[in-house]
Amino acid sequence: MSFSDRFRAYPELRTVIVNLKSGTSFRGVVWARRGTWLVLKNAELLRDGQPPTPLDNETAVPVADVEFLQVL
Repeated sequence: MSFSDRFRAYPELRTVIVNLKSGTSFRGVVWARRGTWLVLKNAELLRDGQPPTPLDNETAVPVADVEFLQVL
């Protein structure tokens, strides 16, 4: 199973926390998977010790940069 195939098991329209290999995290609704991109709506940037930062419109995250997802 390839890395991108792992996302097929997650239903869209679920709230998740996306943890990137860089240490950056986002919380949002998985809206779509477009090729090698995971698209989030109503996303927030999460940083230690700071309130979540709301992000406008859609947030596209490269699947190759995702370390793991937490489905809420």
